[in-house]
This record gives sequence, structure tokens and C-alpha cells, in this order.
Amino acid sequence: MYSRAGNKTRSIFTQKRTLITTIALATGSLVLAGCLGGGGGSDSDDPSRAQLTLSNGTVKGIVTADMLIWHGLPYAQPPVGDLRWRAPLPPQNWSGTLDATERAAECVQAETTTQWLRTTNMVGDEDCLIVDIYRPNRSDFQDEALPVYVWIHGGSNNFGTAKQYDGRALANHSDVVVVVVQYRLGPLGWFFHPDVQTGGADDALSDSGNFGTLDTIRALEWIQTNIADFGGDPDNVTITGESAGAHNVLNLMVSPEAGGGLFHRAMSQSGAMNTVSPSSARNSANSHIEWLIRLLEDRKTPSTPISEADATQMREEMEAAGTLDEYLRAAEGRDLYQAVVNYNTLGVYGAIEDGTVIPTGGWIPSFTSGNFNNVPVILGANEYEMKSFMPLYGGAVKAALPNVPSPPDKSWLDLLAVAFTGTQTLDEVLPTQQDKDTYEITGYYGGRAWRAKYVDELARLISQHQPATYAYDFRWGTQSGPSPFNFIYGAGHAGDISFFLGAGEGLFELPFTDENQAGRVELQESMMSYLADFARDGDPNGSASSAQPQWVAWTPAPDQDKVIVFDASNAAADVSMSAEELTLAGVNAAWTTALAAAGLSPQEIGTLPFIFGQTENYSTP
Repeated sequence: MYSRAGNKTRSIFTQKRTLITTIALATGSLVLAGCLGGGGGSDSDDPSRAQLTLSNGTVKGIVTADMLIWHGLPYAQPPVGDLRWRAPLPPQNWSGTLDATERAAECVQAETTTQWLRTTNMVGDEDCLIVDIYRPNRSDFQDEALPVYVWIHGGSNNFGTAKQYDGRALANHSDVVVVVVQYRLGPLGWFFHPDVQTGGADDALSDSGNFGTLDTIRALEWIQTNIADFGGDPDNVTITGESAGAHNVLNLMVSPEAGGGLFHRAMSQSGAMNTVSPSSARNSANSHIEWLIRLLEDRKTPSTPISEADATQMREEMEAAGTLDEYLRAAEGRDLYQAVVNYNTLGVYGAIEDGTVIPTGGWIPSFTSGNFNNVPVILGANEYEMKSFMPLYGGAVKAALPNVPSPPDKSWLDLLAVAFTGTQTLDEVLPTQQDKDTYEITGYYGGRAWRAKYVDELARLISQHQPATYAYDFRWGTQSGPSPFNFIYGAGHAGDISFFLGAGEGLFELPFTDENQAGRVELQESMMSYLADFARDGDPNGSASSAQPQWVAWTPAPDQDKVIVFDASNAAADVSMSAEELTLAGVNAAWTTALAAAGLSPQEIGTLPFIFGQTENYSTP
């Protein structure tokens, strides 16, 4: 851990890199900020600098003027064959030099567009347990001990990949080692069925069904063993993630298997999703198996598709005969996904409360009692979280509420054409003021419900045991985003990622314009600086953010500042503390009142919060 008093040289260095990154931002090329940095001297482009000998063998990475990068480093053995649905094992040694200059395959998943539209094309590989690493390029970098920033990607735990993220800007700006983790997804990542479990053969981890969770733990173990070779400090690891990635961060905070100093700070960006009970997980596995049976049988006789009842009977017969495990392991990994897409809808995959990896009851008992991996934590949400999803749910809304929106031939799904192609206008899809008010009210209170549940409620619990609990409310994109983005999405789900990571593109690659460049660049700089200080010693207030408002820790005291608000005008960042505290009951009451005032029917008032709101439960029984 670095103390501020004992790290004056590093503070000066960080200030210099801050200036460099600011210049890069101003030129609109933040993602390539590394090309503008000072580098490590005349030999900074020496390719041998990125050749390291790790615990399992030698690797060769990428050298740029001021960045060292390694792609596709294995942190576990490939989970294939007999290792499918087993806890990940440490990687085996390799001979020769591992080429870490190319991006690795994503984990098996259904291809998803940049608009978050699912396709029926399956992509990826089961051999996917890798990390990508980014760090500043300096001579003698292996003698350093930089903070380690671990990014766990989101995607409902059913899609996402390390290839979506570039850690160069953050590593360069904040002088950290960035590690991006891939992990098993969907039915390959969370699958709980006795026929694929070990039967208690001294392998409680595999029996947990939490393979994706165990992958992230194995990645942290790999970091402890190897990160010093990259100039990172194994005693200063910050785990971060957004959406499902944040769900996984919170799982690591409560998992006994993730203790022992594997991480030292945590940040949950728009964390959500319930953990699930073993019985619920078993029911889910049964459904997955039956979808797979239907897929494979229908391929044999496409003219006479198998019925749901027949698939259930086949599953039960294989269970009784003891042949189901062999049947499942013989299936292609992509077919496990294809089966879900063909016969159902891909849902979220929350961690399973097996009692070993994830405690019974999930997060709340642990956070309430204080029995968790107690580290400084940041919890945050975006003002309009739900607006990123609302167009995608347009068909479901129209089916339930034919008058939302009012044109009979339009749904919120048509807003994609408004936002991305301009082939429709906002007034064509939402022609009346009531149509616009309904969309705005639903998006706003849906976002406030998200924050109430996953920020304020968790902060109230965690702060009783961890005084270094910080909260944020991200609001950029609503006042500074270009039209119609500012109305359709605004500060939507995942909008904060580009700011904390310093990316050159915003949400859905839509909102960053020349007009809002000055303000958003300043806000990116602000958010990365807070994060740099937090990663250094667990306090977001320090040398990198010294010129900014103090980010006050969460307090239960009424009418006292507890949440920092991140926003910007077109011209400048707008960062301030807020004393606002949200409760789910209060948000829901205000939501009902607002919809009634907009003239909606009782059915509409009841249905919209049901689809886009939050329940009080954190666990699915």
C-alpha cells in the first residue's frame, strides 16, 4: 500500500501523466493516449521488454511507445472435456514462448450486437479462461509495485468478452496495471445439477455450480502469483466490474473462497441480479437440459419436432439410468447456448447460494452481519439505468399495454431506428406528450429504483462495518448528450464505463460529439482521478483528485452528503456531493404518482414498474 506522504515522486509522475492524458483527450483520441506519452526512454520500443518469464513459462507481449500489453494469458487450464463444469485448475506449464500479442477467443456465447440485440449465431470457445494486461512502458518496470486494477466485464453473465475493453488509457492515466478477466458464461458458467456434480468426492467447489464465480477467484489467485512480474503489487488489488461484472464483484465480497487477501478494494458499477437458491438453480438446469434435448433431437428429425413433455421424459430417463452426465458432456458447448436461444430467451445467470462459494441467502445476510471480505468499496448507479433496456423491451411492453406508445404500429423497439439510423423520428414513435412522458417517467424512476436497491440499500448495510464506503450517481448524457440520444438513453446503463476507463466512445458509440467534448473530457479526467486515488489506498480523495470536490464517504446521518454526482455541461464537468438518500418504497410511491399525473390507466401504472422496476428481494428462492 502506498501512503501519500511516502509517495511524492509517484504523485509527481501521476500529475505528469494526467497532463499527457488531458492532451490526448482534447485531441479526441483518448483510447490511443499511450501514443502521446513519455515512454520509458530510448529503448522503450525494444520488443524484448514485453518478454517475461512467469510461473508457467515465457510470454511475449506488445510494446508501444508508452504501453506494454499482453493478451490471452491463461490463468487456468481450459475447462473442456472432463474439466467442463469443474472448478478451474491452475494452468499447466508450457514450453517455448507463448505469443501474447493477439486477442484471445471470447467464451462461448450468443453473438450480441453493439445495440445489445441478440443474434442466433453462436461464437466463442470453451478454452477462454484468460486475462489481458496493460501497464505503462518504463525501463525496470518489474521493480515497481503499481496498484492492480482488475476489470470483470458485464453482460448478464451470458455475454461479453475482454475484447470489448482497452485498458491503455486507464493504465497510462492512473499509473496502474490493468487486468481484464474473461470467465465462463451462461449454462457453462452457472449450472447446478446432481448428474454433473461430483457426488461429494472432496470437490465442494465443483459441486457449487458457480463455475464463472470460481473462474474470477482463480484469476485473482493467478494475479497473486504472477502480477509482480508485470510490476504490479499483489498486496494492492482493486476488483471492479459493471452490471453482471459488478454482481460478480459483490459475489467475491461475500465468498469465503475469495478471502485471504486476494483483493483489497472493490467497486460495483450498476451491480444487479439476484443470487439464486440451489432449488431454483436445479430447476433452471432441468430447463437447459430439456432445451438441449429438443435441439439435438429436432436436428435428427426436423419434420417431427420433439415435444416439451417428451424432452422432460428423456431427461428423467437418463437421470434414472445414470447416463445424463455423459450425454451433457458429449454436447458441443455452443449447442448449450443454441438450445436456449432456439427454445427460450437468454436470461441472467446469478450466482448460486451453494453454501460454499456463495453463502446461503446471498449477499444480504453477509453484509448485515459483517461476515464478508471487508474492504473499501465504491457502489454506483446511473440516473437512467433502464433507458438502455427500454427500447429492447418494446415488444413486451406493446403486448402487455397496446396503447404504449399510442400508435398501433409502433413500439419502443422503433426507438432503435430513431437513435441509430434516423429512419424514423421521435415524434413518429412517440407522437403525443403522454407518450413522451410515459417513456421519460418510466426511465427515470426505473433508474432511481435501481440505485435505491443496489447502491443506497447496500451502502446502508456495508457502511455499518466498513467506513470507507463510497457511492456515486452518474448523470452524464441527459443534459450533454446529443438529441435524440439524450432522451432515448441519456445516462443509461453502462454509460459510466467510458468515463471510468477513459474510452474514446460512449454508450452505444452514440453520444460523444465535438460540442460536448470539453465537458465530457473534464468529467472523464475527474472520474479516473478519483479512481486512481481509490486504487492507491482505498480513499478516492488524494493527489490525483486534489483539485476536485471531496468525495465524502457514505453516512447514515440524515441530511448529510453521502453520494457524489458525476455530470457535465458541454463546457465543463459538474461534480458535487448530494445528501439525497433513496429507498425503494419512496421511489415506487413517486413513480405511481408521476404515472397517474401523466394520465395513465391503472393497468399501465401497475405494469410499467413491474417490468422496469425492482423487487425487494436479492435472492431467488
